[in-house]
Amino acid sequence: MPGVDERTCAGVDLVALRDAACSAAVKGELFLSAERRLNLELEARTGAFTTSTGESLWASARVQRVDGVGMSSRHVSAPGELSSLLEGAAAAAPMAGALPEPLAPGAASSPVALPALSRVRAQAWAARVSSTVVPRTGIVQALVLSQSETWTAHVLAGASRAHVESREEVFVRCETERGAVVDAVALGAGQGAHALEALRSRLAEAFDALEGPVDAVDPALPLVLRPAVAAPLVAGLVWMLRGDVAAATPALARALGRKLFPSVLGLEDDAAHPQGTRRRALDDEGMPMHPVRLVDEGRLSGFLHTASTAPRLGGVSNGRALRSMLAGPTPNALNPFVMPRADPLPAHYTELIARVETFTTMPRPGTVTLVAGGWEVRDGRRVRRIAPVELELPVLETFRALRGVGTDLTFFPTAEGCGTPTLVFPPLLSGAQGGQAAR
Repeated sequence: MPGVDERTCAGVDLVALRDAACSAAVKGELFLSAERRLNLELEARTGAFTTSTGESLWASARVQRVDGVGMSSRHVSAPGELSSLLEGAAAAAPMAGALPEPLAPGAASSPVALPALSRVRAQAWAARVSSTVVPRTGIVQALVLSQSETWTAHVLAGASRAHVESREEVFVRCETERGAVVDAVALGAGQGAHALEALRSRLAEAFDALEGPVDAVDPALPLVLRPAVAAPLVAGLVWMLRGDVAAATPALARALGRKLFPSVLGLEDDAAHPQGTRRRALDDEGMPMHPVRLVDEGRLSGFLHTASTAPRLGGVSNGRALRSMLAGPTPNALNPFVMPRADPLPAHYTELIARVETFTTMPRPGTVTLVAGGWEVRDGRRVRRIAPVELELPVLETFRALRGVGTDLTFFPTAEGCGTPTLVFPPLLSGAQGGQAAR
């Protein structure tokens, strides 16, 4: 996007906005967010791509009160609006929680810049995906390439810390004879070609599993979930280990430090993981995002925390406060992943490779529902294709049955950025009939 001023967003000078925030937030907190985005979307009917661009700028204020924290958020169009935003927070109905600790005096702030986006780059990647990644037999229902640059600044007691996050992702939805498959990859710096090859390989395997003659599943066989199928289950576990969720689940909160799972399970969140879909140094409360171990050899060792959730569980913030537009900070992982191992596969098993799109994966808290197809494998050979089966898996109970973890760690933007290798479970389909898993 030539001619873009990197120091402005939505017509507002970001340096002036940050400086005004530092002056106004002497007795409170301000969070500023400026985003530039570009979407390139395939018109399935014509085969042409349409481009949309946009910018947004919003701010959120929080003020500590005796009876809790007051918060106010809105889109802003001038630096002078920040003082009235703080006044609105002071007058708002109180919420439970507390502000984070003040930033160190003079804390360095990253350069105030919102980089331009590249329409040419987006078009080149989209054309490559369309021509080389999607299987020739596939019907593309949707192909979207998105770019975004987001500048955020956390200002507390006059000190500020800022961060710029760049994201580029491509999403593909293809129709097979047994349902739609949705997959995506992040095109990180220097990783684009490798990521697209991984996407091409997964889509090819999915089509192979979902097209052709099928048989009913053998419910007595162990279950092997390849990464594309295991990812929603991992996302469900990560969601349960958020500090706000754990605080509302007393039994889970009391289990901290206990061995809840088999020793083969390790779970970590690393904002700097080289394969992860995102990169950040600071969370949205200005805290450093160091790696957080959530499960260590089966022992529940931590939760994801903000400054507000940590005290409720007797912990400290671990830099996992993230904000969505006009909302307060909530604990979230950035690049959570099951730690790879090299556990052996069973001699005979059901291998689920391709996840068929459904409208929801967690219809009830703590339970993941998915539909997946694959193969029956005997002595290392795929002997017959099985009809897609529906699994309704209680997250904690399912992971307590985990038997093994593979080496093929893969991250998925379609599963909240979660990463997972192959996961091995005992038979989970007892009572399955006609290719459908019993609940």
